[in-house]
Amino acid sequence: MANILVVDDELGIRDLLSEILNDEGHQVELAENAAQARAARGRSRPDLVLLDIWMPDTDGVTLLKEWSSSGMLTMPVIMMSGHATIDTAVEATKIGAMAFLEKPITLQKLLKAVEQGLVKAAGRKPLAPQATV
Repeated sequence: MANILVVDDELGIRDLLSEILNDEGHQVELAENAAQARAARGRSRPDLVLLDIWMPDTDGVTLLKEWSSSGMLTMPVIMMSGHATIDTAVEATKIGAMAFLEKPITLQKLLKAVEQGLVKAAGRKPLAPQATV
């Protein structure tokens, strides 16, 4: 169905999200840090990114800013964190994140956010001109 990039430094979270999204029919690429996420984004344009905020090399908000300022934020990004504040979530949304999920992430919230993100991504595609009557 969709190509989804999951960026999280915790192996257990990456594995769980990958399993859930694969079961839903999506192709999943995994990155454990911002460097791997940059490389994955450079290779292809995922349909959606699930991005952890707190990572050891570069935090998710900084990576989101990089993508936004360089014109690479061409896909919906859903931020994830178990430690972030409301201010961090608001900041990420202002930069361009479409949603924020608090860990532990419930299956229902994950699937709803992914579905909404993919609908938003589909809406970004150019529409055919409409004929006027």
